[in-house]
Amino acid sequence: MSEETVGTAGLPEGCRSVVVVGLGVIGGSVAKALRRRAPETPVYGIDPSAEAATLAARDGVRRARSLGECLVDGAVVVFAAPLDATVALVESEARFWQRAALVTDVASLKAPVTAAARRGAERIGAADDLFVGAHPMCGSERSGYAASQAELFEGAVVWLCPAAPVAEARATAFWRLLGGRPRRTSAEAHDRTMSWASHLPQLAAWALAGTLRDAGFASSDLGPGGREMTRLAGSSREMWEPLLRAAAGEDAVALGALAEKIDGLRQMLEAGDRQALSDAMLAGREWQEKPR
Repeated sequence: MSEETVGTAGLPEGCRSVVVVGLGVIGGSVAKALRRRAPETPVYGIDPSAEAATLAARDGVRRARSLGECLVDGAVVVFAAPLDATVALVESEARFWQRAALVTDVASLKAPVTAAARRGAERIGAADDLFVGAHPMCGSERSGYAASQAELFEGAVVWLCPAAPVAEARATAFWRLLGGRPRRTSAEAHDRTMSWASHLPQLAAWALAGTLRDAGFASSDLGPGGREMTRLAGSSREMWEPLLRAAAGEDAVALGALAEKIDGLRQMLEAGDRQALSDAMLAGREWQEKPR
């Protein structure tokens, strides 16, 4: 990806302010990272939660109720709402974000969002060359602004979808400013990867937690390994529901593959096949230790 020079406030050249739409864990972390890394940058925050907006205001974020209230000209607009809300806003608010210097998002599925950007731009007779779909590979099982962190993006991979050269360069510089490591991928390749590398572990955590619950065990009965395996079960239902709906087909394929592996382990145990069980454990360890 090409690089663009950085302006005086730390933002990419041509960008003067930042508008964060959604002040949850990720959006709140964007705002906090900017307050720490580019303190002279005006940061506006939009969120339907009065609590989130109040907490953000205490950190120096300027409150706004909509994009129409913000100084969008020359701004970086970051959509950081759940997937379904992001898709709706990106499409419906195109008349406002078209005045920005850069528009990006943080949703963990990219095809629905990039398609919404195209639809929104086409509806007002404009191009979508300001929009760069992004996904920072970080987060928390906790939710809300109170769980956000200024250093959340430090060292994190941030996937960027191919875009117009100027917008892509600005997005690269912006996410690097926050501490991320931008990498390029197509929306389709990204979304398939997320079904396997993100959605599958989440679904497995819910399944494991439900199995333990049905067997009469509490989370307090678990040791460190069990607690780590089930940590994701505490993730936000509101955030995950639209993601699972959008990726249901590939998620079902991934979950089916996991079910086959689990059933294979069950058969090994029932048959007393110690060699097969040992081979399975070794294969898992080798995969986990294999350098990327």
